[in-house]
Amino acid sequence: MLSLLVNQITLQNINVLWVTIFWLAVASSASFILPRLGYEWCALRRIPAMDVVDEAVRICAEKGRPMYQYFGQMTFSGKFAIYAESVSSMARYLTKRCAELGVRYIAADTDPVLQLALLDFTKQGYIEAGHPEMFNPRDIRYVTAGFAQAMFEAIDTVRREQPGCLIAFGHIGGGTPINIFQTATNLGTFVIGASESPDELSQAAMTADYSMLNEEQVVVGAYIDNDPEKMAAFIGEDIVKLVMIAIMIVGGIAYIAGVKVFG
Repeated sequence: MLSLLVNQITLQNINVLWVTIFWLAVASSASFILPRLGYEWCALRRIPAMDVVDEAVRICAEKGRPMYQYFGQMTFSGKFAIYAESVSSMARYLTKRCAELGVRYIAADTDPVLQLALLDFTKQGYIEAGHPEMFNPRDIRYVTAGFAQAMFEAIDTVRREQPGCLIAFGHIGGGTPINIFQTATNLGTFVIGASESPDELSQAAMTADYSMLNEEQVVVGAYIDNDPEKMAAFIGEDIVKLVMIAIMIVGGIAYIAGVKVFG
């Protein structure tokens, strides 16, 4: 059986495999080399999500209403760790932009460790904006863990504060953020939905004004932090994607034309 399987592996398969391995090596090398060449070599293209976030802050300023960022059940552990770093960076960026335009910033989450981190990140954002006096620790709220209680607390906050924008940048839990988003929409709130859960993300796409893909949620942290190491990793991934797309296109055209490219 094994010999039959080996015989079925053609030279074409082996060549494609080696091409793939080669470009993966190129991407890995880029992740190490680019940061050492300077920041300009690692600069990421402008992320559309950042334009939307900036516009959301301007909407809050124009309406004279606060910004509400809801983190849900996001934590620094397990599968959430890769997103938690980005949402913390987003909190610092948002508080800085809100302070510059005189917008009140409110946040809520169900993880006490993340809340402590958010207190530091948001305070830093106000300091960077030159308005440390605007920092109010009571606006960084902790909600007792539990899907039902967290969801009702978020809905109550939206109704009470009537934010100009709601950014649900985290794991809502329970599989449906629709109740929160619909409440905000009914009050004329601009909604930006994001979640690491595919189910929640698909529902955010139906009810939110803008939904962030998982890749955007991760890249946005590197973009805000201007971290060459993180940005180089994403550039390396882009190199692999572009090359693999090119290989598929060339291979597809060659196959249709009857030309044997590999092997």
